[in-house]
Amino acid sequence: MEVVVNSVIERLSEEYEIEDLLRVLWIDAELEDVVVMSIKDYKLKRMPFCMKYVTLADEFRTGKTRIIEFDEDIQLLSPDEDYLEKYKENRDRRWELIKKIAQCEPEIYIPETRGMLIKETHLDTGKSQKVIRDYLLKYWFHGKSKNALLDNYISCGAAGKKRNYTQKPGPYTTNRYIVSETDIEIFKSAIRIFHIRQGMNISTTHERLCETFYKRGYYRKYGVRVPIVDLDRSPSLRQFRYWYTNSTSEFGREINKRGKRRATMKVRPLTGNASERAFCVGAVYEVDATRSDIILVSFDRKTILGKPTLYVVIDVFSRLVVGYHVSLASESWFEAMVAVEHAAANKVESCARYGLHIKEEDWPCHALPQSLIGDRGELKAQMSERFVNLNVDVLNAPSYRGDLKPYVESHFHINNETIRQLLAGSTEAKQIVRGDYDPARESTWTIEEFNQFLIVYFITYNKSALSKDYVPNKDMFVDQIELTPLKVWNWDKGRRLLHEKTRDELRHNLLPRGIGKVTRFGIEFKNLYFTSQLGLDEGWFEGNGVGIDGKREVEISYDPRNCSSVFIKRAKKLIPCLLTGRSKEFEGLHFDEIDQIFKYRDDQIKEQERNEKQYKAELHAFTGELQKSVIKMTREATQETSFYSRKQNMRETRIKDSKIWGAMTAMTYVDDTKSADLASTPSNAQVILFPNKEEESPTLTEENVDIQSIFSRKSKERRRSDERNQ
Repeated sequence: MEVVVNSVIERLSEEYEIEDLLRVLWIDAELEDVVVMSIKDYKLKRMPFCMKYVTLADEFRTGKTRIIEFDEDIQLLSPDEDYLEKYKENRDRRWELIKKIAQCEPEIYIPETRGMLIKETHLDTGKSQKVIRDYLLKYWFHGKSKNALLDNYISCGAAGKKRNYTQKPGPYTTNRYIVSETDIEIFKSAIRIFHIRQGMNISTTHERLCETFYKRGYYRKYGVRVPIVDLDRSPSLRQFRYWYTNSTSEFGREINKRGKRRATMKVRPLTGNASERAFCVGAVYEVDATRSDIILVSFDRKTILGKPTLYVVIDVFSRLVVGYHVSLASESWFEAMVAVEHAAANKVESCARYGLHIKEEDWPCHALPQSLIGDRGELKAQMSERFVNLNVDVLNAPSYRGDLKPYVESHFHINNETIRQLLAGSTEAKQIVRGDYDPARESTWTIEEFNQFLIVYFITYNKSALSKDYVPNKDMFVDQIELTPLKVWNWDKGRRLLHEKTRDELRHNLLPRGIGKVTRFGIEFKNLYFTSQLGLDEGWFEGNGVGIDGKREVEISYDPRNCSSVFIKRAKKLIPCLLTGRSKEFEGLHFDEIDQIFKYRDDQIKEQERNEKQYKAELHAFTGELQKSVIKMTREATQETSFYSRKQNMRETRIKDSKIWGAMTAMTYVDDTKSADLASTPSNAQVILFPNKEEESPTLTEENVDIQSIFSRKSKERRRSDERNQ
C-alpha cells in the first residue's frame, strides 16, 4: 500500500486493538525515513518522530498497521465564510509566526535543530517558546493546514452532553433551585395533565405545576383551601420552559398544543412529493368536494337555496380537470360517483345536454385512471370495492388531510376566487356578523346556469398556463410542450394507463344497488312498480310464474335522483325498466320524495287507526243502546204473537213497509209537527249548517236519543194506523 504525506496509519496491538493513530508529515525522497505524528489524543499532542520506511512496510505486510480514512474536523479546516472572516486575522498572524520554521523540512522534525529554530523565532518575535511550539503542534496535527491555526470556538462547550450542576447556572437570582431527575418526572406529569389534556399554555402549566407539586401548606380564603407555593424550593418558569424546549422536538410540541392532525399539516417535514405516483397521464386522479362561494336561487328565482356542493376530478400529471359534478345535496358516495362518471363520459354529449356545443379537442378526456385518490368519507365505503371491476385502485386519504391531495384542493381556491370576482351573489367562506352586507340579496343564479358557467370555466382553465410549482420532465423539454393542462394531456394522452369502460359498466358499478321483488304488478322496488318489454315478452309477471330466471328477487341499479327508471343486469347487458301505470304518477320524482310520500301514508294510516278505535267505540256504544231499545219494543209488540204467525204475509207486509219508508225518506217529505215552527222561524235560521271536516263528530247525547225514540214511536203508530184502515 502506498504511503503519502497526510496518510493516517492505524497501528494495532498483538490483540488487534487500536494502539495508535499516526499521521505522515514527511517522507524521504529515497524512501528511507518517514516522519509521523500521533493524532490519537488531541489534548496530549506529542512531537513528531522519525521511523524507517522499511519498518513501516514490514508492519503493513504482517497486518500490524493499515492506512485508514480519517474524518478531519471539517468545521475547523473548512469553516463558514462568516466564521473565517471573523477570525482570519488571528490565523494569518499565527501563520506568519511559524511559517519560516514550519517549512524547514526535515530540520524542524529533528529535536536538536527544532529547538534552535524555535529559540531563534522566540528571539526575533518575542513570543514564548511554548506558544510557538503549540502552534506547530496544531499545524501538524491537522495535516499541515493553515486553518488549523484558527480560533477553535466551534468545539467550545459540550454540545449534546448532559451536565451535572452543583449550583444553578446563569446570572444570579434569588431562586437558586437546581432541577433534579425527580423534578423532570414531575415536569412530564404536569405537561401530560395540564398542557395536553386540559390545553393550558406553558405559563399556566407552570403555575399549576407549582401549586400541585411544590406547596408547603394551605390557607383558607373564600371558603376554599388555597395552596401555599414554596417559591424558594420550586423551579422557575425559565427552567421549566428550558427543559420542555430541549426535551421535545417542535413537531412534538405542536402535537401537544394542537393535536397530531394539525401538527402533521403544519410542521411535519415535507420530504415527499404528492405527484410522485403520477408519472404519466391517467396514473392518478384526485376527487374532492367543496362548497362553492356562490349563493343560488330556485328555478322560480323566488327562494334562496344557499351554496351548492361542487365535486372536481383532476388528473395529477397534467393538472387537467377531467370531470366535475355540482349538486344541492350533501357530500356522499353517490355524488362523488357522478363526478367520476362524468370524468369517464364523452364531454361533447354531456355539454350538449345544457345547450353548450363544444368540439372533442376542447375537452378530450373520457377515460378512467389507474388510481383514484379521494376523501376517507366517500371512498371508504364498501361500494369502493366496485372500482376493482373497473380496474381502478382506490387510495383513501386520512381524515382532515387535504395536503395529501393538494392539486384538487388548490384548484378549489382558484375556482372560488374566480367565482367571487365574476358572479353576482358570491361570498367568502366566513360567518356574517351584524352590520355586514348579506350577499344573498344579489343571488340570481340557478343551479342550471351555474352548471353552464362551470363548463365554460373548466374549458378555459384547461387552456391556461400551469403554475410555477409544476415541474416538467425531460421529455417535455425535448418536445418543447406548451405548459397548459390541455397540451400536457394531449402530449401524453393514451400512452400508458388510461382505459375506457362502457356506459353499462359504469352504471352497474357506480350506481347504488337494491333488491327488487318480481310480482304480478311488475318489479316492486321502494314501493314503486317497474316493467320492461323483455319482461312482458318472457312472462316475468304472469300469475305465480318463475320470475326472472327462476328468481323472485332481483338486484336493481338505480339513480336516486330520478325514479322514472331502474336497471337490472341480465346476462351481459343492463336492462332498463320503466314505471308501470300503477306508479306512473310518481314519474320524475327523487327517490327521497318517494320515501317521504310513503312515509306520510304509513304515518297517516297509523294515526287514523288510532282514531278509528275511538270512532268504533262511539259506534259500539250507540249500537248497544239502540239494540236494547229495539229488543224491548219488539218483545212488547210480539208478546202475544207466535213465531209462526210472524212469518205470515211476509211479502205483502214488505211491500207495504217499503212504501212507507219511501214516503218517509222522500225528498218532498215535510214533518207536520215541525211545519208550524219552521213557518215562524226567520229565513236565515232555516239553513242547516253542516259540520266542518276538521271538527270532531258530535257524540250521542240524551237529546239525540230522545229524537230517535220519537222517530221510532211515530213510525210504529203509522204502521198500526195503516193496519186498522185495511
